[in-house]
Amino acid sequence: GLFYKSRFMSSLIQFQLIHFHRRLSNLLYHNISHRSIINCHPFTPHFSTKFTTSFRSSSLLTMNSTESDLWTGVDEEQKKLMNEEVILVDRNDQILGGLSKKESHLISNQLPLHRAFSVLLFNTKHQMLLQQRASTKITFPSYWTNTCCSHPLFSIDQETDGILGAKKAAIRKLHHELGIDVNCWSNSNENLNEFVFMNKVHYKAESDCGIWGEHEIDYVLICVKDVDLNVSKNEVDDVKYLNREELKELLEQDGNGIVKVTPWFKYIVNAFVFQWWDQLDSKEVLRDAVDTQHQIHRFGDV
Repeated sequence: GLFYKSRFMSSLIQFQLIHFHRRLSNLLYHNISHRSIINCHPFTPHFSTKFTTSFRSSSLLTMNSTESDLWTGVDEEQKKLMNEEVILVDRNDQILGGLSKKESHLISNQLPLHRAFSVLLFNTKHQMLLQQRASTKITFPSYWTNTCCSHPLFSIDQETDGILGAKKAAIRKLHHELGIDVNCWSNSNENLNEFVFMNKVHYKAESDCGIWGEHEIDYVLICVKDVDLNVSKNEVDDVKYLNREELKELLEQDGNGIVKVTPWFKYIVNAFVFQWWDQLDSKEVLRDAVDTQHQIHRFGDV
């Protein structure tokens, strides 16, 4: 009798666990995938079934790491920024919806593809402004990278609007990270002509910690302008202007393990930047190098 009683209790517990996991899965699916469907871009008739299915299947993976595990040692201001919603896109850069930075940057969520921008700002001496990401950053802390790299947001008017949206987001983040006055840009027309859109880059990279990563279609913007800086120490540890030879030396130091450079910046520099450098004297000449077909240049296994 004791044997059968034990088997009955074991079966009962197993049934309860299965029922609990089903309820939890449905709850996660409703709170995450359904919200993304509701927030869908008005020009997108439906949300990707493939994405919804894969995201649902990976949602429980996120739960394997508790909230405290995810945020161990994380700066509170950086943690708060992870609630912002990025713009989810397909491989052709068509908008699918919005998702928090947290959910879109977790490796356990399969790093959903989203939009980003990278600003390459040169002074009038044609030196490029680089920043060292703050040690408090959640992805790629203390890495050297281009002037500013971040995301257009799904919730901000006009930032979903392709190239214009990337330029609007760039002005917002250049002020947030580097203290560059938003009024220093010529906003007299909607083209924001001080920024030249060069091309789009699609890449995927995991950060050192193994928890967070990036998977982005990155709008690359160039600007030649002398600016005043008031750096946010929560965002940036250091800044410096480099000429092309000094940038090559930095990349060599990265290859030798002396410093770390972000993967997206290395992709952009090695593929494009050195050939663009000679064209900085004239925006008209620089625009001749623009990818007018808006081809998406893909790097790595994406």
